[in-house]
Amino acid sequence: MANYAAVLALFCTILSIVGPVTCRATAAISTNISSPSPSPAPSPSSPDGESFVVQGKVYCDPCRIQFPTKISYPIPNTKVVLHCRERESGTETSKIEGTSDANGMYSITATGDHEEEICDVRITESPDSKCPEVMDDESSARVSLTDKNGVRGKTRMANPIGFMVKDIDPRCKEILAEIGITGI
Repeated sequence: MANYAAVLALFCTILSIVGPVTCRATAAISTNISSPSPSPAPSPSSPDGESFVVQGKVYCDPCRIQFPTKISYPIPNTKVVLHCRERESGTETSKIEGTSDANGMYSITATGDHEEEICDVRITESPDSKCPEVMDDESSARVSLTDKNGVRGKTRMANPIGFMVKDIDPRCKEILAEIGITGI
């Protein structure tokens, strides 16, 4: 199961580079990454009747491998921004801010259908001085905010996003060996 988690995390990272992807299993497999909080009541719908709730988690990576492990921990009070921009021109069409809770979870309600837009959640600055570095691969997560793509429901789960420590935790070598990653 541990090898599966590492492979899944890598696969999700690769997929998120080529297009919108939601990897819900990443959060469920990692032992220290809890399930998302229940969906809040959606804000009033936009004129076209659409409203989506984007949920995710902000975490600290003590192993500097850019995916959650069993010693990763949540980072509360992190500013998270949902950006949507036009696919062709890149012009920003929507910007909504949220903050992670005590469990590192955030929930942002977006109104309107964003079928022709690229939307992602981003973090830029860590409130945790022990975990200050923005990850290269995990500082944003793309989300699809339309119901015209086969995804059912109004809640969208974003991949975990996070920060890294400056110095690798000594426990990481053993933890990574448990999931089949060696030579680090």
